[in-house]
Amino acid sequence: MTRKTKVFLVSVVLGAILAVAVAEDNWPMAAIIGAVLVVALWIFVHTYPRDLAPPADRRHENSLRRKAGLKPH
Repeated sequence: MTRKTKVFLVSVVLGAILAVAVAEDNWPMAAIIGAVLVVALWIFVHTYPRDLAPPADRRHENSLRRKAGLKPH
């Protein structure tokens, strides 16, 4: 198991425990909701920023920058 996987699992468990601690009733549902919220947050924080621009777009932007630098001023 990698370090990132362990941190993810610990985060999910802590989210479930925190939700159960706050809940007044229906603890199993609170645990599920807490775990799901942590998973959603994890996906947003760790996956979404890396997927903003696909590599082809970045290469195209770099080629445009190079071409712009070659033009005489």
